[in-house]
Amino acid sequence: MKKVAVVVCPNIRNFGSVLQSYATQKAVTKLGYDNEYIKYVKTRKTAYKYLIQLLIPSIMAERWSFVKRKFFQKKNGELISRRNKAFDKFVDKYMTASPKYVGYDQLKKAAGKYSMAVLGSDQVWNPINSGSDFYTLNWLNSGTKRVAYAPSFGVAEVPALLKDFYKKFLGKFDHISVREKRGAVIVKQLTGKKVPVVCDPTLLFKAEEWDDIQPEKPVAEGKYIFCYFLGNRREPRECVLKLAEKTGLTIVMMPFFGEISEYDNKLNAKFVDNPDPSHFVSAIKNAEYVCTDSYHGTVFSIIYRKNVMVFRRHSADSSKDTFSRLESLLSIAGMKDRVVNDVWEDRFITESINYDEVTENIDKLRKYSWNYLSDSLKN
Repeated sequence: MKKVAVVVCPNIRNFGSVLQSYATQKAVTKLGYDNEYIKYVKTRKTAYKYLIQLLIPSIMAERWSFVKRKFFQKKNGELISRRNKAFDKFVDKYMTASPKYVGYDQLKKAAGKYSMAVLGSDQVWNPINSGSDFYTLNWLNSGTKRVAYAPSFGVAEVPALLKDFYKKFLGKFDHISVREKRGAVIVKQLTGKKVPVVCDPTLLFKAEEWDDIQPEKPVAEGKYIFCYFLGNRREPRECVLKLAEKTGLTIVMMPFFGEISEYDNKLNAKFVDNPDPSHFVSAIKNAEYVCTDSYHGTVFSIIYRKNVMVFRRHSADSSKDTFSRLESLLSIAGMKDRVVNDVWEDRFITESINYDEVTENIDKLRKYSWNYLSDSLKN
């Protein structure tokens, strides 16, 4: 019998990408489908697919950020190597992979092995990923069923030069759901279809189910503030220092190797060595406060009912602003007041979050999302 292809991104070594990949496969397995995630390795042979991106300023700006990140990683090769090995070990332990398909031709040849494909979450439909032509599922045979579960575009608009490309591949999907309201608007504009907003796959599972991947030892002893920032802005760090001053708690951090911030060194924080995704979940579970500009940092704070303070990764007027997905999540949860507008307010200590109400809101979305995924795979 043919398997289900789970198309996710566990090879992108950041906590959110791997955890949502793991959760997507776990959900498909829980619903009773034999599946494997597609282990695909790009080659330079398909580089021409990226040429159109040279004409799109917003994508080229992201590409420049990627180049700067590569310079940092090369400079800190030993550190990055240890981190990557920890991530790969987690993926090998908890996920089931296909054979490795090297290059687009191998990928297309393997397509006949699968009766259906489930495209997972994260920013898989971000225009910067369009050149790979992997998350479009264009490599599948024409009769293979396509289900999109909670993908994100990561942008407010698809660039004009790519709109026809998006219309074509979106039109081939049998079922589409998205992770945030803005994504539903984009799909409606491009295809005319009204699609549902479902929860990120990590939210499909409750705290006790995430406890299955807890490491043997906690990442830090005693009470602490867990700090995880993707952006490199000064203002969020200043608020964290204020929180530490007011509470007397130590700061625990996990570095993000994308935008290293000079301000992190001023926090006098404990940095966790070689963390894998299980350590990230553990750090949030055992924290007194969580300070983050990360979508999945916020998700796991909600799952574990934490005192969370949510910051913008970029300033509100930045062309890179991707805050819509966090706004959507906080709106659904009933937690819009947990956004910090770069200025410290004592209410983040004195006012507690009504997690009974938040859990009720999330449970409704979780139930709806499970029903959507189950029906999409069946029908």
